[in-house]
Amino acid sequence: MLQAILEYQKKDGELLAIEKEIADSKAKKVVNQMVGIVKNAQQKLVSIEKNSASLISEFNLLLKDFEKQNKFVEDFSKQKLENLSSEQLSNCEKQISEANASLLMLEKNINKLSKSISVALKEFEQTKTEVVEAKKKHSQGMSAYNNLVQSKAVETEKLKKDLQELEKNTDAKLLAKYKKMREDKVFPVFVPLLGHSCGGCSMELPISQINKLEENKMLECENCHRIIYKMNK
Repeated sequence: MLQAILEYQKKDGELLAIEKEIADSKAKKVVNQMVGIVKNAQQKLVSIEKNSASLISEFNLLLKDFEKQNKFVEDFSKQKLENLSSEQLSNCEKQISEANASLLMLEKNINKLSKSISVALKEFEQTKTEVVEAKKKHSQGMSAYNNLVQSKAVETEKLKKDLQELEKNTDAKLLAKYKKMREDKVFPVFVPLLGHSCGGCSMELPISQINKLEENKMLECENCHRIIYKMNK
């Protein structure tokens, strides 16, 4: 019973090693890295697009204000000054002064806004270039990753078939316990007694637990919950 589950664990460990080799491969890391870059770039593009819309809206408001002030100056220039009273002339002079100040401020704001738009466009083009390059590297990484997976396919399939065959001769309760812990990313599940300690977490077992292990040959570790076993000499 114990030997069967240990053989199952050994085969599963070999399969796990292959899966880890593939997951930790340079190709997989490149793929994950490029996916991250593309995702961040897409978020940046959305942010740039929103910022650009805001800049355009702001520009349109400034332009509308500029046209209003400019029309006032044009309309005033068409008036005959000799027909205006001194009070009207004084008011017009004040309005022209305010209009000129507004136009100067508008010009300053439009120039500032123009620079912001230029920066946004440059950032947009740079981000697009990053996305294109990242997608290219992602494609290359996927190709290398798929080649690696394919190169391990025969070995992987054989191990999976071996595991299926071993399940037929493995105690159902032990197998269920094993699979439950493997789902929790625990490996190995069955560990030997090393001296007086658990072969998984190295916790020292009290004498009462060791005596129980001697009697039952298997014991669940109170600390890591792995199954400690002791083989007959």
